[in-house]
Amino acid sequence: MSDTQSPPMPQPTEEHARLNEHAGVWDVACTFFMGPDQPPMECAATETIEMFGPFFTRSVFESEMFGQPFKGSATLGFDPMLGKYVSTWFDTMTPALFYLSGNFDPSGKVLEMTGVGPDCMSGAMANYRTTEEHVSRDERVFEMFMTTPDGPEIKLFTHRYTRRS
Repeated sequence: MSDTQSPPMPQPTEEHARLNEHAGVWDVACTFFMGPDQPPMECAATETIEMFGPFFTRSVFESEMFGQPFKGSATLGFDPMLGKYVSTWFDTMTPALFYLSGNFDPSGKVLEMTGVGPDCMSGAMANYRTTEEHVSRDERVFEMFMTTPDGPEIKLFTHRYTRRS
């Protein structure tokens, strides 16, 4: 390559093309599990997801929690150097950035990701796992689980997504 030639631009992969499945406006039925002795908390939300170039999506999640407006934002992409999907999350109630990575299961329908972040109840670091089942083009089920250093894995929430547009 000469000094005047630009390096070739990266090209989207098949994994990047799958990100288009997320783009759109989604109605979200949320169920939060507050503890074994408490009933689940339910609320509605909306998530707007857009492609950010050919390699990533970015989203805005809006709801009301504990009587207050709640907003969150996520990125999702595929990192060919790692060979994994990568995601970040931050919101208006948590002073931490979550980073997760993972891949689809052999069926190609469930994206499972793992990462480490703070347990908002204790402040200690905990292991997180998410699953996102692609039921159809217009329906997804997203669940998050947490394992603290001294405890079993617990389900934090289930979000059922239905495409609005």
